[in-house]
Amino acid sequence: MRVRSADLVFALVTGVPLVSLSVVVATLSVPGVRAAVLVAACLVAHAGLVFRRDPRGLLVIAAAFGVQAAVTGLFLVLPSVAVFPIALYSCTAYATRVLPLAVGLAGAGVAAARFATDTSVTAAHLGPSPWLLLALLVAVVVGAWGFGLYRRTQLAYVELLEERTRAVAEQAAQAERARIAREMHDVVAHSLSVIVAQARGGRFAADRAADVLATVEETGRRALTDMRALVGVLRAEGELEPQPGLDDLPDLLRRTREAGLRAELTVAGGPRPIPPTAELTVYRVVQEALTNTLKHANRTAKAEVTLDWTPDALVVTVSDDGRDRGDGDGLGNGLAGMRERLVAVGGTLSVGSGQEGGFRVLARLPYPS
Repeated sequence: MRVRSADLVFALVTGVPLVSLSVVVATLSVPGVRAAVLVAACLVAHAGLVFRRDPRGLLVIAAAFGVQAAVTGLFLVLPSVAVFPIALYSCTAYATRVLPLAVGLAGAGVAAARFATDTSVTAAHLGPSPWLLLALLVAVVVGAWGFGLYRRTQLAYVELLEERTRAVAEQAAQAERARIAREMHDVVAHSLSVIVAQARGGRFAADRAADVLATVEETGRRALTDMRALVGVLRAEGELEPQPGLDDLPDLLRRTREAGLRAELTVAGGPRPIPPTAELTVYRVVQEALTNTLKHANRTAKAEVTLDWTPDALVVTVSDDGRDRGDGDGLGNGLAGMRERLVAVGGTLSVGSGQEGGFRVLARLPYPS
């Protein structure tokens, strides 16, 4: 049995006054050796209170009061008898349900029977009738047991809430890891695609080596900046930079054109306010689509990005006229990341071959209600 510091303090706080009063009552009521036995039983009962959350502690306390009942039926007048319902409540709340009730009812029956057969009680005509005493003791036992069940329910509810909190925290952590993985993929994949495209073009255009290297340097520096921003979020260090949005799309297309891909942006309809998370989603979808075009389309391909502000949703289309790349099944990590982003903000994604060959990515983001 493990000793809890709180239970030890509780036993000491209750034991000092109750044992003192019980010693006074025992010595004045029962002379000689029987008084010493009663005091010893009280001390044992209070020692058992240290282990009040354990069924064995309850059994020790019940045994101690059993000894008191054997000595005299007047043991009920001892203040230390309050230890028994306390132990019954604690055992019910923290250990088991059936045993405390069984022990409590048995103890009530034994106490009432001993009180009824004690010659000193019957001779002096003391106390209530045995049946009334039994009813009173049963009420105390059932009351303590009921409070123990209530406390047990409270503890179970708190444990359930803690489990749910841990589950929600774990889900949030997994979602955050997935979000960071998508961000890392978008940053690294796009930047490396631009660098590879520039390096590939530089092999055949030595006269543009300086421009190619400048684009590679700018792309690499921007990728490092984005990576530092992501790492800064993880470490919670420094100032956080704003996430890219719709206003950053022209710069994205400029860098894409510098990488060797002809890309144009068209806006139709009147812009409407959308949440920053939706703007980031649009930016990442366009970035991933252009990255795929850089990686898979032929050198003469042209990409078109269209933002269509329809009455009920923002429709984003990224298409190219390069050869059909055969990745319209949406099984790639990039396309899967697009779909996850859009689902998170209530949008949808469809990918496939364009009408005139090439590839098309179409994203639809409903406006917030």
